Amino acid sequence: MKLTASAITRRAFGCALGGAVLSLSRSASASDRLTWDEPTTSAQTVECRYRADAQILLLSVPLLHRTGVGGGSAVWRDATEPGGQLVRFLEFNGFSIPSRAAGLNRLGFIREMSRMAGGNNLESLYFGLMTASPEESAEQARSALRNTAKEQLYTTIDGRVTPAVVETTTAHFAAPSSLSANNRTELMESARQALATAPKISAGPATTGSNVPFLQALAAMLRRSDQKSSEFVYAGRAYSLSATRSPDAKATAYFRERHLIPAGGSVIQVAGKLRRQAGGKETEFRLWIEQAAERPLPLRIEYRAKSYLRLIFEVEAA
Repeated sequence: MKLTASAITRRAFGCALGGAVLSLSRSASASDRLTWDEPTTSAQTVECRYRADAQILLLSVPLLHRTGVGGGSAVWRDATEPGGQLVRFLEFNGFSIPSRAAGLNRLGFIREMSRMAGGNNLESLYFGLMTASPEESAEQARSALRNTAKEQLYTTIDGRVTPAVVETTTAHFAAPSSLSANNRTELMESARQALATAPKISAGPATTGSNVPFLQALAAMLRRSDQKSSEFVYAGRAYSLSATRSPDAKATAYFRERHLIPAGGSVIQVAGKLRRQAGGKETEFRLWIEQAAERPLPLRIEYRAKSYLRLIFEVEAA
């Protein structure tokens, strides 16, 4: 199984957001490569925590709705390097709660970091980890509920993207089935060990406009009300991303009542689609964001995780 951008948006959503020639050549120096522990100053961070609900569907008609089957979180952090470049860190984490999800233990996690200058993306890193969940029908899902295996299979990916090169490493590993989202640090360490022995695939420049990973492309679109399309690269493949926006008076009233947006604030619904440029199934999702937010983390996320399953992530705290 491969961890692809489609897998992120469908299972974890997921689950699940480039100046001058001198600046664009910055990443050529190995000593100047972006790292996850990149020192930054003047960091500004927004974080949301979500409750995950599930809808069971039959021919796209909801038959059953259950709240609190899982949870999630999202982080948006903008910081400035000593040299003045913007470093944007984005993360999304989604997971099930086995006691609320009929024993099903699933998680998906992705983080990205990009260095930018003058509106150009100079370099990006991304890392993803998710439970392998091959069930494609309701019957297969019911069988998974009865699974008593002592180990669970995971898929992980590590990537680096610059205007000049795209590097991708994917790996699979097994971990005790008893581990859950509470053991993320342990699972990430196992993922890093698996990636260390997996082959790294390098390719030439990404196609024009697609030298950013998924979350970075989505975040840039959410910040610009006039931007309706974008491109991104994931697992060495180019994808197209599009979105339409519409005011949502009902959601505005709901989130105002919960004091999650200002009294004068408003909420818009963003209907998104993504597709691999080389061809493939189109994936759809919906987000609700505060219209004027500088760092618009979603207040609500909806996506079709499987043909029979829709997941809704509802913000609980911000």
